[in-house]
Amino acid sequence: MDTYVLMYTTWPDSDQARSCAQILLEQKLIACANILPRGESLYRWNDEVTRDEEFIMLLKTRKARSTDVRDAVLACHPYDTPCVLSLAIEAGSSAPDFLTWIAQETF
Repeated sequence: MDTYVLMYTTWPDSDQARSCAQILLEQKLIACANILPRGESLYRWNDEVTRDEEFIMLLKTRKARSTDVRDAVLACHPYDTPCVLSLAIEAGSSAPDFLTWIAQETF
């Protein structure tokens, strides 16, 4: 049985996020990417509190493809240390047909 993940990453602008999503889709690494409008990020970087506006991208894939997705995101990301997180999806409380679609799109 397949297991699934939702991958979370942030981007400096929607064009770069969209470009990376297109690559991931063409390579069948993901079934879907959601690019959310600009949000505010506050974080500590080089011993200083920093504030940036970023776009959030959510990626749906199978766990078996998550390392490849991570590597592809890192390859096209402009940040020195990009945020790329893989979050487990609880299959039992998710829509079965949607999970089937993810599996079909990422083989």
